[in-house]
Amino acid sequence: MIVIYTPYHSNRTKYVLDYIFGQQFGCAYQLLNNPIRSDSATVHINYSNTLLEGWLNINPSGFLDQTGIKHVEINFKKVNSLSLIFANDTDLGFDIFSAIFYCLSRYEEYQATEYDQHKRFSYKQSILYKHNVLHIPLVDCWVSYFQSYLEVLHPGVIKLKERNLKAEPTIDIDAVFTYKGKGFKRQMGGFLRDLFKFNWKQINNRVGVIFFGRQDPFDNFDYQLKVLKEHGIKAHYFVQVGDHGIYDKNLNPSRKDFQNILNRLLAEGHAVGLHPSYASFLNKETIAKEKAILENMIGQKVVKSRQHYLRFSLPQTYSDLVSLGIQKEYSMGYSEVPGFRASTSKPFYWYNLMLEESTCLELVPFSAMDVAYKEFMKLTPTEAINSIALMRQQIEETKGRFCFVFHNESLSDYDTWKGWRSVFENWLKNEN
Repeated sequence: MIVIYTPYHSNRTKYVLDYIFGQQFGCAYQLLNNPIRSDSATVHINYSNTLLEGWLNINPSGFLDQTGIKHVEINFKKVNSLSLIFANDTDLGFDIFSAIFYCLSRYEEYQATEYDQHKRFSYKQSILYKHNVLHIPLVDCWVSYFQSYLEVLHPGVIKLKERNLKAEPTIDIDAVFTYKGKGFKRQMGGFLRDLFKFNWKQINNRVGVIFFGRQDPFDNFDYQLKVLKEHGIKAHYFVQVGDHGIYDKNLNPSRKDFQNILNRLLAEGHAVGLHPSYASFLNKETIAKEKAILENMIGQKVVKSRQHYLRFSLPQTYSDLVSLGIQKEYSMGYSEVPGFRASTSKPFYWYNLMLEESTCLELVPFSAMDVAYKEFMKLTPTEAINSIALMRQQIEETKGRFCFVFHNESLSDYDTWKGWRSVFENWLKNEN
């Protein structure tokens, strides 16, 4: 049995202890009000400012006993190649509980004062990016280090839950077709735009799809289902069904061919979730409307979502999703750079800092997105494959999960996305 003495019996403390001991170690623990050793306990942890002989002493920073959003001094320290925050001079070398809570709660996002053009928290503001550790799953490394430390003191008592490296593809359907089904007005607008730019290739493809039955480039679901089946992997699809706008380009969801594709994905055992539109940002009613539309299309409740353009704001977006019945949310990452926005590759439950309580909303982070490598980092497919290797090794070493994002557009093997199917297929591999 594990006993933990601490005067900090806050919701924050319970949240992080549940995460470490319950979700990562898979074992129970008991919180003590008094530092009394138990003969039935194998592990004794002291989380207080008083050193106790015979206990594992972790000096608290006081962060977990706070409420609300306050200025927090975050000092980075590197010990044996491991980056630490909330460093101190006690046994572990840092307050691991405060460090993990700071990262998982996304505390820094509540303190943001500047946003990018899409009103999003920018990766450039993250302390992880500023210290060049965004590409490292620090929380997973800290948990692994903690387990190793405890293993030396108490061999065989605590182990990380066994997980093999698992590729978890997620695919966003921002626009189910490139040319098909867009109506006369949108077709003419696209045709005139291509004509003005002398883009004869686009004109030829548009005419071929609309008038001569050529395969629409974005309609590459035959390929997707084939390669997913070959790897024995089920994907999570996120579908945009909002009204047409500058950043919302999908078709009218009432189209039968649109619905048939979603039904086919479900029939193959893949999950379908909501991709709340760009225009739905901070608008609960719009998200609710789009959720109802998608549920009507697929004939079942929608419990998973990812924000279009990763456009979310804490705590409102997550609070709205919880109230609408969303159980799993997949926006925790960046579209411009690969890495670990919350310092972990593993799912965790959202902690609402405004209410100081844990919630039932499970956040599933992703570490890599197609557009980050191609559009922002300007890498070739081969360079993208090589770039991910170190990150995947770190995920494997910490028994994590490799969740990544592609789009049906980037799987088209068409135009600027020529050759990117090789990246998708490489990322699907469950080994390096």
